[in-house]
Amino acid sequence: MLFDELLPWQVAEALRVLGHRASWVGNDADGAPARGSSDEVVLTHARSTNQIVLTSNLDMILLCEEQEESVVWIDAYGRQFKRDEMALLVFREAADWESRLAAANGPVCLRALRTRTDTLTLEAAGKLVRRRMRTIEARKRRKARRKPLGPLLEEDPAGSP
Repeated sequence: MLFDELLPWQVAEALRVLGHRASWVGNDADGAPARGSSDEVVLTHARSTNQIVLTSNLDMILLCEEQEESVVWIDAYGRQFKRDEMALLVFREAADWESRLAAANGPVCLRALRTRTDTLTLEAAGKLVRRRMRTIEARKRRKARRKPLGPLLEEDPAGSP
């Protein structure tokens, strides 16, 4: 497993202690891509080292769909995971994820929610991500419209209108 830079590297390190083959973006000792590397570089590295990317990055999910690479999507669905919540989720589910990926007939997306993991086709994951991105953009537009524009005429600091 290769944790992208949005996920806590400490969880990947703890998985290693438990015997899992895990690394993270920015782990120089493993030759992993540097923090700030593009999604393409991260995915290429994961492919070359036979690792699966764990991510919460919606763009990475779309890239995995495009390049037909399996991915584990940590989906907080509106509320970010705290580090300890993330650790519990990954520790609880890692063995199941590995067996699901091994049993899959081709690339899949494992969508890990707080209480369950769903196995999705990459196409279904891509549709869900695009719908989520549209919802996020619509929410941003609504929020921007509600922002007060401020006074139309502001007083000159020197006191003249």
